[in-house]
Amino acid sequence: MNINISSPRFYCKLILTGFLLLISTNSPAQYYDHIPPNILRAESSLLFIKWDLIIVGIVALLIILSLAYVSLQQKQQSGKQLQLKQKEISEQNQILQHLTADKNRLLDEKDWLLKEVHHRVKNNLQIVMSLLNTQSAFLKNNAALAAIRESQNRVQAIALIHQKLYSSSNVAYIDIAVYISELVNYLADCYDAHDRGIRFEQQIEPVKMDVAQAVPVGLMLNEAITNAIKYAFPHRRGYIDIRLGTFDDNNIMLSIADNGIGLPQGFDIKEASSLGMEMMKALSKQLGGNFKMENNEGVVITLVFRAEKNFGNIENEYYPI
Repeated sequence: MNINISSPRFYCKLILTGFLLLISTNSPAQYYDHIPPNILRAESSLLFIKWDLIIVGIVALLIILSLAYVSLQQKQQSGKQLQLKQKEISEQNQILQHLTADKNRLLDEKDWLLKEVHHRVKNNLQIVMSLLNTQSAFLKNNAALAAIRESQNRVQAIALIHQKLYSSSNVAYIDIAVYISELVNYLADCYDAHDRGIRFEQQIEPVKMDVAQAVPVGLMLNEAITNAIKYAFPHRRGYIDIRLGTFDDNNIMLSIADNGIGLPQGFDIKEASSLGMEMMKALSKQLGGNFKMENNEGVVITLVFRAEKNFGNIENEYYPI
């Protein structure tokens, strides 16, 4: 081992070594006078190595402590950043909760307003029916009385839709099967159909419709069923078959058929100009559908129209049967 005796480090170590030897032994100082120089140099070298290891250990310890301190600072900084992020997320969650609560409140208010609108429309239509009923009390003409009665039924067909929307939990659409069943019962009571031996058969799929489609469909049903009850069975019993369901992925088919006396000879739907026929033509056009009326062991009325996926946006297009 090379020892540089001119280095300050050598003298420092030599002083420390001597001090340690001085305090670590009870032998007199003259003891070292009898030790050969080569042995003294060897012991000094060993002490230098020991001090080198101690210094290296201290330096390593300082490095480890420094790294631990830096790591602790980084963890504290990361903790502060995490707390800031958590605080920001908490604030955003509170804002989101407020927005969600506001949205739910607005939706509830919207539903309540729509229910109120349907309720008021239904009440107003009931007032119209009462006025028509009052007017009929002053009429003696049977044709005028029949016209008012048919008008009342048309108004009731619309009022029933608004009543279903008002009483339903969902104000956007109605279950058309339930509506048709109630409309048929109402018309059967109006014209004493059951007492005349007329029965009704219904095959209605649970199709959902909004008011924009339900109103024309209800009026179509009212006209077709009323005509069948009035004219198909003059002196006989019979049945009226009502069907509604999906025709394909995009269309719905409504069918009203009876086994009555059928259409008059030479009947042409294009030339027919009665109020009921004109209404059915106009309603089928409003629905953007294809309307047919033909003889087939009675009268068969068929309407195919588009299944409206975007409520309130009826397109005037025709779809062939």
